Amino acid sequence: MVSLVVLLGLLAGAAAIVLRQPHGPASWVVAGLLLLAAIPALRLTGRAAARYTLRRQVIALTQQHLTPLLRRRAQLVTPDPYGKPQFGRWEKEIDYFIRQHVEPSITRAERKALTRHHDRIAALIADRVEAALEARPAPHGFSDAMTPSAYEAFCADQLRLAGWTARTTLQSRDQGVDVIAEKDRVRIVLQCKLYTRPVGNKSVQEAAAARAHEDADFAIVVSNNRFTPAAEQLAATNGVLLLHHRDLPGIDAVLASRQ
Repeated sequence: MVSLVVLLGLLAGAAAIVLRQPHGPASWVVAGLLLLAAIPALRLTGRAAARYTLRRQVIALTQQHLTPLLRRRAQLVTPDPYGKPQFGRWEKEIDYFIRQHVEPSITRAERKALTRHHDRIAALIADRVEAALEARPAPHGFSDAMTPSAYEAFCADQLRLAGWTARTTLQSRDQGVDVIAEKDRVRIVLQCKLYTRPVGNKSVQEAAAARAHEDADFAIVVSNNRFTPAAEQLAATNGVLLLHHRDLPGIDAVLASRQ
């Protein structure tokens, strides 16, 4: 971008020098040609500026929505039967984020830059989320091989580490509640689902019922996996939070964003 600005300055300076020379109409012709030569450079300068401001805006929006982006990354990137991570759903989520949160926040020139450089912008978002994910190590003690009861205890431990008083319930009398936790007069109930498939409607329904039964402030379904679209819709209707267990260390910020 700097080199383009320098080029424009040189062309404008050359045109000014030519116009000061007493060569009559020929000077005007040469000056006109020099200015015409500057037009492509002006366009390139404008594109470079739009690309630069677009990048800054995308970085700011990614940072603003980093917590839900990390959650979606954890929910959507799952291994195939051979253990290889599958990124297809996560890439679609990034496209959705760009459409719903980036495009409405940028200028017309930046939208044109986005159209030209969509793959680079998507890669920028993915890279920043990956960097944040690496900076937040996986919660200690989790394993895909643990039992459902062990997963409930693991979730309760994560809440205790975040300063909550948490306890697991008796499975025979849990009324749809796996973990009950309290902190600063806030009471939450959790359904904890260690699944190899997406979590469906039933868990959301149970969490909503448990919130009423336990007179809780928040109902949460926590899982190592993603949620079905139907479960997401039902959760939105009933005010149930759908979280990944990686969210539990930062549960205070998650709840604060919902108040």
